[in-house]
Amino acid sequence: MRVTRVLCLFLVISFFLFSQWCEIPYADDSLHTGHESLIDKYHKIEKELEKSSLAIPFYVESSVSKNASHVDIYGTIKYPFDIVENELQLPTNWCDIILPHSNVRAFTYKKVNDTWLLTLYNVRKFKDPLKKAYQMNFEYRVIAQQPGFFAISLAARKGPFRTKDHQFGLEAIPLDEDRTFIHLRYSYRYSRFGYLLIKSYFSISGAGRIGFSVIGTDSDGNPVYVGGLRGAIEGNVLRYYLTILAYVDTLMIPVEQRFEERMSQWYDLTARYKKQLFEIEKEEYLTYKRQDQESQLILQEALDR
Repeated sequence: MRVTRVLCLFLVISFFLFSQWCEIPYADDSLHTGHESLIDKYHKIEKELEKSSLAIPFYVESSVSKNASHVDIYGTIKYPFDIVENELQLPTNWCDIILPHSNVRAFTYKKVNDTWLLTLYNVRKFKDPLKKAYQMNFEYRVIAQQPGFFAISLAARKGPFRTKDHQFGLEAIPLDEDRTFIHLRYSYRYSRFGYLLIKSYFSISGAGRIGFSVIGTDSDGNPVYVGGLRGAIEGNVLRYYLTILAYVDTLMIPVEQRFEERMSQWYDLTARYKKQLFEIEKEEYLTYKRQDQESQLILQEALDR
């Protein structure tokens, strides 16, 4: 059974890798705010983080227009800055960081000349197989590095639904000896037709989804969260934010135990936001992720050869 699965995966690999690395994507340096701006931002939202009713305090800002979308998530990690910096600046680590995301089937790396290229295999629905994944080619770059501050980006020229200029941006500063303040940003652009495609998709498959931005209160005084496309995008980026927390939180356990613990911890983190993030029961999720790990290892071995 395992041999059959491996053979099938190699057939998938041959299809995926044929057109890989056709072009180097752009990277927009303006998406990082800088050391002083990040310090100012922390002081502006510090009280918001302290009084947050969320299970894991974070601060979110987002916008959706007819030509672009972006989400910014700010929060603290209870780990020293040096550890966060060393781990998150290593491009190959991002394959382990992002894999817990429920819509990621695999994430691989390859160095071309002096450039690190990372490929994300992303599916629309968490039960979709690897062969249905959309392949996004990201260029990894260190945007800034100085004492007490670093910024990196992962940029992809093309994405699903005719979207373009996808970019993850991450920057961080130390707060004290044991805490680090991080800013995760995700943005992308699209044409008017692409915008209609995205809205149509989420109106069908994402109906009822909500995000984390509070847009009002109900008759009982409870918060009302943003919905629609903006709510769905916030939820998706928050899943990526939680992959970072789960990765850092499992660094101190034995290497051979990290994968299972990391997947379990990511699921438990998302379960704290059931209204926004629930998709699948834990045991089923873990089963999929074990398959994803196997797929990722095979894809990576093919690239290494």
